[in-house]
Amino acid sequence: MGQTDPSKWDRADVSYVTAAMHSCAASPARREQSHPRFDNSDKSPYRTQDGELSSGEYIRGVRNGGRAAAGSLGLHYHHWLEDWLGRSEVRWVLGKLAQDDGDAPTSLERIIASYRNPSARRAERIKYWLFHRFIDYMRGDVDAPTFRRRLAGHAPTVRGLVIVARSIAEFGLTCPQRFTAPLFAVWNLTNRCNLTCKHCYQDSTTNPPADELALDEKLSVVDQMGRVYVPMLALSGGEPTLSGDLLPVLRRAQRYDIHTTIATNGTTMTPALANKLVEAGLRYVEISLDSVDPDRHDAFRGVAGMWARAVWGAKTVVATEGLRLGIAMCVHRGNFHELGDMIAFAERIGASCFAHFNFIPVGRGAKMVHDDITPSQREQLLAVLNAKMQEGRIGIISTAPQLGRICLLGAPAGVGRVACSHAGSGSGVKARVVAKYLGGCGAGRTYVCIEPNGDVTPCVYLPHRVMGNVREAPLVDIFRNSDLWEVLNDRDDRLHHCEVCALRCYCGGCRARADAYFGQLHAGDPGCIFNQKHWDKLVADGVAVQESQSTPDQLELSCTGRGVG
Repeated sequence: MGQTDPSKWDRADVSYVTAAMHSCAASPARREQSHPRFDNSDKSPYRTQDGELSSGEYIRGVRNGGRAAAGSLGLHYHHWLEDWLGRSEVRWVLGKLAQDDGDAPTSLERIIASYRNPSARRAERIKYWLFHRFIDYMRGDVDAPTFRRRLAGHAPTVRGLVIVARSIAEFGLTCPQRFTAPLFAVWNLTNRCNLTCKHCYQDSTTNPPADELALDEKLSVVDQMGRVYVPMLALSGGEPTLSGDLLPVLRRAQRYDIHTTIATNGTTMTPALANKLVEAGLRYVEISLDSVDPDRHDAFRGVAGMWARAVWGAKTVVATEGLRLGIAMCVHRGNFHELGDMIAFAERIGASCFAHFNFIPVGRGAKMVHDDITPSQREQLLAVLNAKMQEGRIGIISTAPQLGRICLLGAPAGVGRVACSHAGSGSGVKARVVAKYLGGCGAGRTYVCIEPNGDVTPCVYLPHRVMGNVREAPLVDIFRNSDLWEVLNDRDDRLHHCEVCALRCYCGGCRARADAYFGQLHAGDPGCIFNQKHWDKLVADGVAVQESQSTPDQLELSCTGRGVG
């Protein structure tokens, strides 16, 4: 698609070419500078106006005299299924199979439920025989019982497949894929929090906002998610465990088999609460830690003794049957050098997943913009994450969309793990195909954020890019009809190197970082090495800083094992 007409963006709250007032791009110093559209007539992925290293050169491996292997499959590997899904008759069939049938399951759900199911009615096994044979072919070397357990036995996966089928039926196969409904929602259930973290994107307070959604409104939103087949819901805050609505919301999501998680600071976790969460259908708890050093963590969180309470909460989760633990780390200059130690610590206490969060200078984080890591430091960080992902000892997820390209070009072709989005990864050839269409940054495209007052935004790090409010319109209508829909889905409408990047289907650049630094939602991501020259300009303008002697600028792959056990 071509460039979107900028004249349509005439409302400050939705304009993707106007700096949101929460961001460092809207600071007095930045407002004095002009914000050109950075037009560039050179549309080649080899152009070097944005950085000394271009995506074209990166793929060819022309770096430091070495050669980066893209794997025997090649970057532009094309699976036969892509051609098949692009056929009009197949799209028609998918639409029929995923068609809403009131309160009854869709035909697609019935096909999956009856696959290799001895208790399924004989009439259904006969009716769907051809589809079952196709599933047999697609499952490859995985035995039927295992495949059935992973697919039919996991309702959120089936829900996601319904959305995928509907999306391909309506939009065709697009790169990245457009979706009829979000695959993932992050809900800041309350703005109330017991800590005062320096980097809080939500700028949480000790009291809930006066306009917070009431319980009946929250349950209505869950019902809406259930009806449009949203498969995953992450509850955050503020501190979600301080909300009396947490358990009712979880129980309502459980009715629809929505996969639920919570992101918490861990300080309120008790065995009693953990058991209640399991009873309400929760399966994953993500606890944030900023450091393996208790004093450093507590200083960052603003309250003494919180590291010990968070770690005790993490161990409580591990000890609770039915719950999995994830350890989340927002990486900035103050803890960049601790990444390896934090992953090792997460493994030792029994976490099944380590989640890396990009530091984005929004909310209270706008006051610590100089603590953002540089593009070269981020490259080192992502190399560590990729190495840990390939080891397979602990799950790795990241909100940095560049992890997709790191895995794609740095993992063993055909067998290595690939980051399919910021919420998961997969291994093998099919995962490469999925990664292409899920497409890295999912802001407003594969996922949305719901604020405590019902505002819907593309991402938790874009709190002032309001797409709509659930008090005024259904969630899926807001998702589909937002003025931001086109720019978030159309990666040809980009600036800087993100416009021409040969890897933009797999990454797309972080929209929140671009918006925070340039005040333009479609700008290039200055945290990427392909946009190094634009980061250098931010440094020259006094907005960002380069590595200094006081900040470690090298990150080792090995872990020292430091930290309290």
